[in-house]
Amino acid sequence: MLCVGACGATFADALRYGGDRDFRPFEFIDESGQPQGFQIELIAELARVTGFDIVPRLDDWSAIEADFRAGRLDLIAMSHTRSREQWAAFASAHATPAMSIYHRRDTGAPVSLADLARGVIAVPDSEPMRETRANFFSGEQYRFVTVADHAAALAALRDGSAVFALMPRAYGDKLLASGRYDAVVASDFMLRLQDYGFAVAPENEALREVLNDALKELERSGQLDALRMKWLSSHRAAAEHSALEARVITQRMDLMLLGAGAAVALGWLALRLRRRAAQTARERILRAEAEQALQRAEDRLACAFTHHPDAMLISEYHSGRVLDVNDALCRLTGAEADALIGEPIDALRAFVDPDGLNTLLELMHTDGAVSSTPLRLRRNDGDLRECLVSSGEFRSDGAREVFSIIRDVTDLLRDSDALRAAYDALTESAHRQAEALAQARAALAGTQSELQTLTASISHDLRGPLRIIRGFSSMLRDDLQAGNVDKVLRHAERIDSVARRMDDIIEALTRLACAAQQALEPVRLDMEASAAQAWALLTEMGETGRTTLRIGNLPFATGDEAMLAQVWQNLLGNACKYSAKVEDPRVAIDAFVEDGRQWYRVTDNGAGFDMAYARHLFEPFRRLHLASEYAGSGVGLSVVHRIVRHHGGDIRARGSVGVGAVFEFTLDRPSLGTDALAKPNE
Repeated sequence: MLCVGACGATFADALRYGGDRDFRPFEFIDESGQPQGFQIELIAELARVTGFDIVPRLDDWSAIEADFRAGRLDLIAMSHTRSREQWAAFASAHATPAMSIYHRRDTGAPVSLADLARGVIAVPDSEPMRETRANFFSGEQYRFVTVADHAAALAALRDGSAVFALMPRAYGDKLLASGRYDAVVASDFMLRLQDYGFAVAPENEALREVLNDALKELERSGQLDALRMKWLSSHRAAAEHSALEARVITQRMDLMLLGAGAAVALGWLALRLRRRAAQTARERILRAEAEQALQRAEDRLACAFTHHPDAMLISEYHSGRVLDVNDALCRLTGAEADALIGEPIDALRAFVDPDGLNTLLELMHTDGAVSSTPLRLRRNDGDLRECLVSSGEFRSDGAREVFSIIRDVTDLLRDSDALRAAYDALTESAHRQAEALAQARAALAGTQSELQTLTASISHDLRGPLRIIRGFSSMLRDDLQAGNVDKVLRHAERIDSVARRMDDIIEALTRLACAAQQALEPVRLDMEASAAQAWALLTEMGETGRTTLRIGNLPFATGDEAMLAQVWQNLLGNACKYSAKVEDPRVAIDAFVEDGRQWYRVTDNGAGFDMAYARHLFEPFRRLHLASEYAGSGVGLSVVHRIVRHHGGDIRARGSVGVGAVFEFTLDRPSLGTDALAKPNE
């Protein structure tokens, strides 16, 4: 079995995960010998999201690290340090081990980093702890003594050669539970000083990207946070900090909406608040100062945004959801803020001229901004107001948002005929520009899509006939040299037949690429004969092999003959290809009526496919099987899909791995009934 990640990369049968057998609560072996902990449940969630089979093994950490560096493990999790970056590539950090200060029962417990300057601090001699000291305790006021391991650090504290001991709680609390350090206790003052994340081999960049994407998905769904809250005390201790930081980020987003001078000043304030919020995670006593600064920012926003005389609106760029409005906008529309915030921008059509709103959206999506664009607005009381709208895009924490200012110029236009004429001309110009942009975008997208499909389809559908022509040409040359005139004539007829078929394919592909501009050439078509001709061509191409075909009673259809020949050729070719490896390959064609529509069905007993990936079947170049197992370029079914949809029909597929596949299509349009398509003798 192969594992396929979200990015399309393919990995080994199963990912081998290694972890520390005694690193509670992250990962450990319980009394029954089973792996437990935060990491074990997390890799189970990763397996669900990615589809990987992840096999965990917990052992002594020295053995796990040695096996990983030797390539016997694909994935581990550990604290992120600079020295480890030389032999491991880290995914995004997803947790923080709880770091605690240990002290004797008869000494006062530390409540801040400043308290640690009271005496010598014992720390284990490990790479994560060395980097922690360098990053957070570089001041001369801290005195450290380095010992061999975590047990030696607690022993130094117990014996009086140190006043404090600094280490992860996963190790320290286990040692305290042994009863050998009765005089030592852990303080309630916990620190978050180390980033903890998954690591892979440096050359395995594809796996690292898959892990990052999966962790983001678990973060968005809330599952990762739920696991942190369940297992990690460090995460629960930081919950208040996270809520405060979220409020600061929200305020920083709003500060960007002010003018140039105010944006600079409030941006500086947001940076100060962000730094203060990070500091509260280390020293809770600074929380009051951060809250006071946040309150000052809220007061300034209330004056600058809420009470600005011009109407203002903030919305999400892609969804158009309204994020905030000020009092002036509520007065202008006559609507309450609660009726606008959270609604899509289309909800403003109740107040705004729909054509004018479409113009604004088209210009915004094209240029990223609009300046003084006319817009007519109707208040709740029916009063019409003429406005000028200016909008600009900005980013807030990576999200694209739009800030709009709406200025009411109704009174100015009423007092000046010249301004009214200029305003009307500007309105007409904006409409024309928006329509031209929409048409150009649609034309460009259509042209690019058609060109891509045409290029891929020509490569896919003409290669088979070309092989036939080359084969018969070689036979023709041999028979000419041998003087076999009868065989030469038959070969020439076959080459001519295949060449005509190629010409039909090229003509059909050309019409397909221009489907949006050219009409179909529908005829009354014998579907049994069309399917049989496609099978004969596949047989001449050597693609049917041992496969047997059964064609049931197929009603006549109305459609483009050359294009529908492509449908049969691709569907039957796929059925033969994916059935070739079974003992008795069979393909069947029949028809049925469902909800008044005539359907045609192709069934095989081949490799089948997983229905979880069925939505990708008709996408160009998307394959559900390895190219080494089944040849092909991956565009045949996308051609079938486009042809059927161009006829106004639908196509669908069902399958089961190792059982076979079923493809069903209908060409019926609403104006066509099944009676008109029946054969003359029916």
